[in-house]
Amino acid sequence: MMQLYTTDSTQAIERFAIDKQNIPGLLLMKRAAYFSYQTLRQCYPDAQHLLIVCGTGNNGGDGFALAQYAHIGGCEVSIALLGAQDKIKGDASTCLQECLALGLSPEPFNATLLENADTIVDAVFGTGLNQPVTGEYAKVFETLNDTHTPILALDIPSGLQADTGNILGTAIRASHTCTFITHKPGLYTYLGPETAGKIHYSPLFLSQSSYNRQAAVAENHPLKHWLNQLPQMHPSSHKGSRGTLLLIGGNLHMMGAIQLASLAALTTGAGLVKIITQPDHVTALTQSQPELMTYTQAEFEQQADSAKVIGIGPGLDQDAWAIDRFNETLLKNLPKVLDADALNLLAQHPQKQANWILTPHPGEAGRLLGISTEAVQSNRIEAIKKLHQKYGGVIVLKGNGTLVYDGNQMELCTAGNAGMAVGGMGDVLTGAITSLVAQGMDLYAAACLGVSLHAHSGDTLANQKSQAGVIPSDLALVMSQLLSYASNGD
Repeated sequence: MMQLYTTDSTQAIERFAIDKQNIPGLLLMKRAAYFSYQTLRQCYPDAQHLLIVCGTGNNGGDGFALAQYAHIGGCEVSIALLGAQDKIKGDASTCLQECLALGLSPEPFNATLLENADTIVDAVFGTGLNQPVTGEYAKVFETLNDTHTPILALDIPSGLQADTGNILGTAIRASHTCTFITHKPGLYTYLGPETAGKIHYSPLFLSQSSYNRQAAVAENHPLKHWLNQLPQMHPSSHKGSRGTLLLIGGNLHMMGAIQLASLAALTTGAGLVKIITQPDHVTALTQSQPELMTYTQAEFEQQADSAKVIGIGPGLDQDAWAIDRFNETLLKNLPKVLDADALNLLAQHPQKQANWILTPHPGEAGRLLGISTEAVQSNRIEAIKKLHQKYGGVIVLKGNGTLVYDGNQMELCTAGNAGMAVGGMGDVLTGAITSLVAQGMDLYAAACLGVSLHAHSGDTLANQKSQAGVIPSDLALVMSQLLSYASNGD
């Protein structure tokens, strides 16, 4: 399990280690630098000419310390300093003086320093950055990004907001990032993953007691953790005991959405998958997938009464037919999974329920909150908390670094890839989550397993075909394969 901490919590953990456990800050700086040097050697074993770009704070101190290890290790090291040298204080100043003693003198950044560099180290800004990068700093960052030289960032790529994954003006685009003490949410959500590259983590040998006074803002569990919460199938199982669900959607011209959702429900283990859709779609859906049981709106009450959960939204639309289906669904005292136009209809008439899962993408989340998509993306953790406060239940905020939140627990999914940005992926997720609820999982666990299973299936397909070859109907079939990794109880 990976735990993620805010910038404030990370600083409190570090201060506790220094003030209460008597671990010198300079020692932590040296540990961070040595871990980064080892990582650099592992990732770029042939690197010989290093350009280390340092700021005037502790992140720069990490860079100065790394310069020493690299110099002693036989590398040719250049240090570019952004900012006035007289602003460097404390442990960072100590590391600078050690560099000077080794003959490593920082100089102002100049593009000519890039000519011989085969690897760049970003040690400009750490996690405390809270304002946009502008002026000379922005020009330097753009120059570094325009080179094709690999960049190793220390703690976090400079310009990336550590709590949100938002870019503050402009940011270094790193190939690798060495992060210290805690995992920062911004590395794993929104723009963080494409800015940080591959992430390498070290707690700098801090003991668990250093972390005990701070609560993680989110967690990330491996797929196996959630798979093992899925109720086991027993030899005596039958279709009724495997879970009955009702999916509602597939309005005119959108039959494919409900078809994808129902396929995912079948491939993730539901015993009976029933659909309420437009009359013209009933025969076609049954012919394409004989296992499905299709009905019209006239049979809603009877089929809802036999179901354990209702999933509504895929291909629903917002016309009179859709509004009627939405209103009658909300009156049912059953667990519900809402997606797509069901969320857009909810945004028009907000209400709060404890027994549902809402699965908005950032645009839908913005409509639910009455704010812009950009406002949602700029602080996804804050947005999902506001969604829960307003609507209750379990919220799944989709996107890069999908979040799941129930008011007490937050899961951040680090799996998934850009190839999954294709129409129909959300319908597959809705069908899977609805299926898992029907099989007896609680809402939070079902949402977490559905999200993780969905994302890992996308990664499996991308590895097999390339990201361009990832399509929703294939993904639904891969999910059934990954379910085989659940514990068999042995």
